[in-house]
Amino acid sequence: MAAGPSYINLSDSKSDEETWLRGPTIYGMEFFDKHCHFGNEVELTKANLDHLKSQVNDYKPQIPYYVCKMGKTTNNLTRGKMTFNKEYTEEHLKNYLTVPTTIPITSNTNAWVGTRLRINKVATGHAVITTNWPDVVMGAEIKDGDICMFCFYDGTRELRCFVTRLSN
Repeated sequence: MAAGPSYINLSDSKSDEETWLRGPTIYGMEFFDKHCHFGNEVELTKANLDHLKSQVNDYKPQIPYYVCKMGKTTNNLTRGKMTFNKEYTEEHLKNYLTVPTTIPITSNTNAWVGTRLRINKVATGHAVITTNWPDVVMGAEIKDGDICMFCFYDGTRELRCFVTRLSN
């Protein structure tokens, strides 16, 4: 992975707040960067950045965090699904997805305890969560544009997932 600027200041003249840009081809040199995989272009505010740094500082995962900006397809409550990019799937999830499986998922919100999701690797090479994903969106109060961090971990030979909505 090539190192790039530790941040790109995207603030305009109307705002004094700096934002940090990350994505599949936008790398940084912060200590948290080596523990994260950015699935799409993500613009981090200072609050997002502080939350991410704190999370990585508290727990350095065996499987890198998957951080992405949530979109309309992800948040569709009738046909929603969560897709993880091919690179992340191939490098970190494929050994768990030799067959479609269900995994437990929990969140950092108080309103929602957890559920089991169906995740499988599709023909395009992406991992996709389908069954019960709308329950996660509602329970974790995920909205279009939110930045979420997925922590996959091996819970005694079973893939598990914890999703965190970064502070706004």
